Amino acid sequence: MLAGCGRRTAAADPATRETVWAAIQPLAARHHIEPSFVYALVTAESNFDARAHHREARGLLQLKPGVWRKFSLEPYEPTVWDWRRNLETGVRYLGWCRSRLRAQEKFSYPLLAASFHYGIDAVLAADCDLDEFAAPDNPIYRELWRGHLAPVPPPSADAL
Repeated sequence: MLAGCGRRTAAADPATRETVWAAIQPLAARHHIEPSFVYALVTAESNFDARAHHREARGLLQLKPGVWRKFSLEPYEPTVWDWRRNLETGVRYLGWCRSRLRAQEKFSYPLLAASFHYGIDAVLAADCDLDEFAAPDNPIYRELWRGHLAPVPPPSADAL
């Protein structure tokens, strides 16, 4: 019975390009991150499929249990599947990574993308040398690696 409730909730609040873009705005502002960067990550990680999964990663931003436990007080399962909570937790993690990079005076969006993909500890262990990491095969990630913050155009204001 509860699964049916979850489906109704998801159907009532779908993760569309427009709803995700609208939800990103305040989260990105709160954590001082360019919203188009977050939007590109969502596209690269899940293509807006709130039920996406790959190995142990789940949801819009493909969050793993370790990141979830560190940045959310809610249980990983089933909350990770709530696209709004997934997005909020993922952006909180990005903000924390941004702060750690800034503390090293090494912040850049390509390094933030590497931190999200490979983990901040790996990036810091490599002394924030982006050349130590292979850009993922995903074309959106390759653009983020090059410093292009909006490789995926967000919905226009007219679409909202």
